[in-house]
Amino acid sequence: MRLLVSLLVAGAFLLFMQRGGVPVLPDRDALKYVRWWTVPTYFASLLVVHWFRAWRWTYLLRPVAKVPQGRIIAYAWVGFFAIMMLPLRMGEVVRPILLRREGRISGSAAMGTIAAERVLDGLFVALLLAATLWLVPRLPLHGVVFGGFPVEQVVHYGYLTVAVFSAALGVLAFFLAARKLAERLTAAIVGVVSKRLAARLSRMVGDLADGLRSLPDPSLMGPFMLQTTVYWTVNALGMWLLGYGCGLPMTPSQGFAVMGVLAMGILLPAGPGLFGPFQYSIYLALRMFYPESEVLSKGSVYVFLMYACQFTFTTITGLGSLWWARIDPRTALDDDGASVPPPAP
Repeated sequence: MRLLVSLLVAGAFLLFMQRGGVPVLPDRDALKYVRWWTVPTYFASLLVVHWFRAWRWTYLLRPVAKVPQGRIIAYAWVGFFAIMMLPLRMGEVVRPILLRREGRISGSAAMGTIAAERVLDGLFVALLLAATLWLVPRLPLHGVVFGGFPVEQVVHYGYLTVAVFSAALGVLAFFLAARKLAERLTAAIVGVVSKRLAARLSRMVGDLADGLRSLPDPSLMGPFMLQTTVYWTVNALGMWLLGYGCGLPMTPSQGFAVMGVLAMGILLPAGPGLFGPFQYSIYLALRMFYPESEVLSKGSVYVFLMYACQFTFTTITGLGSLWWARIDPRTALDDDGASVPPPAP
């Protein structure tokens, strides 16, 4: 059912883009503008992006579990692959499940680390996006519609995202500080229906709070935020380089804007491969800076190559990590608490 719903979402995006005149595949004539050396260079930059994106998870896990660094990288890369491939962002639960099945940490505590990562990531990139939207000159956008969407709304949603993730961080901080209160409230409310269920959910709430224990520790948050900065900066500069390679007069600051809009867009539930929101978000970001004719020509090549590179790289690293960590994808998500084979060397 989830797969069917996600395919319907992807189909709706495809129909929406076609009706709005937004190309999914680039025009052959636009390929003549491509500086092809930038494509493998961008592809190589994704290794730096993926490495730091995975490595920083170490600092969120350290208060609750000791996991070998190689195992963390492998589980993270499998998780990134799952986010790309599984429908409706179901891949977010893969990393917690893999750690729980190995017996290193409870699933709730692992999910707490993912929640902290997502909120900190969201706030960081939202602030970057807001800064670029505030400082980087844009085309006049009043009344401009691209593919059926008013482009000016992208700016408003960018500022709104800062408020949303700031509030989310406040909720996590309160939840961590008021752990005992959250456990008691859960037990009291659910206990009206079932004492046994109340005890289980109360314990899960406590475990979830354990996964947030890195937040107030500067010795953990310092390295985490440093690696987060490297991750997002290399990501944005790679997008800028690829834009230059596709013939767009893109500046590094515009690369940060494209990255921010893309990060905001793919938060939406999507079909397999993040198809639809991925492409449309980049188109909308480009339209803020370039005329429609340029977006539909050189921009279409840019969108296609970025998607192809990210999809290919995430698939290769994900499948490679499945093999290295000896994870059987047919049973990896079974909710039976079974253990996985011993860690690879």
